[in-house]
Order: sequence, then C-alpha cells, then structure tokens
Amino acid sequence: MMEIEPTMPDTTARRHRIMLLNGLNMTNLGRRDPHIYGTIGSLAELEELVRSTGAGLGVDVVAVHANDEGALVDAIEEHDDIDGYLINPGGLWAYGLPTRIALAETGRPAFEVHFANIYATGHESIFTETVRGTVMGAREHGYVAALVALVALLDAEPGG
Repeated sequence: MMEIEPTMPDTTARRHRIMLLNGLNMTNLGRRDPHIYGTIGSLAELEELVRSTGAGLGVDVVAVHANDEGALVDAIEEHDDIDGYLINPGGLWAYGLPTRIALAETGRPAFEVHFANIYATGHESIFTETVRGTVMGAREHGYVAALVALVALLDAEPGG
C-alpha cells in the first residue's frame, strides 16, 4: 500500500500579503463577555494569532486597527501591495459604507469576520453584500478560518 505524505506550504517565500482590518471597539478584547468574545486577551493577542497563522500558511499579515473609519479607508488606499483582506468592522457593520466602498474598489477578495453571530440578533452587515465570505460566531477561531479560506482562494486564482 502506497503512503501519501502530506505537503506543507513552502514558507520560504511569501506568496501573498493580507491586510487584517479591525474596526471600532476592538481594543476592548479581553474585557468583553467571554461567552461571545472567547478568552482572547487583547487585540494584540488576536493580531499575533492571525500573523502566526499566516506565517504557517506562507503569507504576510499586515494588521491595522482604527476607531476612526477614515483611518481604515486611508490604510486600504495607501497599500497597493495587498492581495486580500480580512475585516472585522466592529461597530461599522451597520454604517461603514466608505470602508465597504474602499474595499470593493481594490478589486481584491475580502472576508468579513465577527466574534458574535450578528444575524442572531436580527442585524445585517452592509459588508456582506461585497465580501467573498463571512465568518460569524466562532470567536477568534473565525479569523483563522477566514484566513485559511482567503489564502486558499488566492492560491486557486490564476497566478496565485
């Protein structure tokens, strides 16, 4: 019987650059309800989780946080070397039209992430209309899932 060895990504050369965008109210991680937000201790801890997962997948992750929507839009517009985006818009899920437009205008794939399932509360995110996928209710694990999906999507594209 032939044994098949699993192949791991070649992490010696980075394939993609991913921007992790965290919007309003994300600096409260570690002080929020653990039933909704899990046991992640801080925004810095979350960013490190995503960066280290990205390194394991052979991608660079650039983390950006802002409580000011204009700063998020500036970050999107100032970095033309980004291949894809992960965004937790925080409180902008209902009103972040400028950020949504800036993401869409890049023409690059984006995934939306929320610690909680906002649909369970009867709300809808305006980002869902334009992103490739949304992960909700999986706490910090949703970021990992969205990152893996985004990298797989980028790898599957021609030239990926």
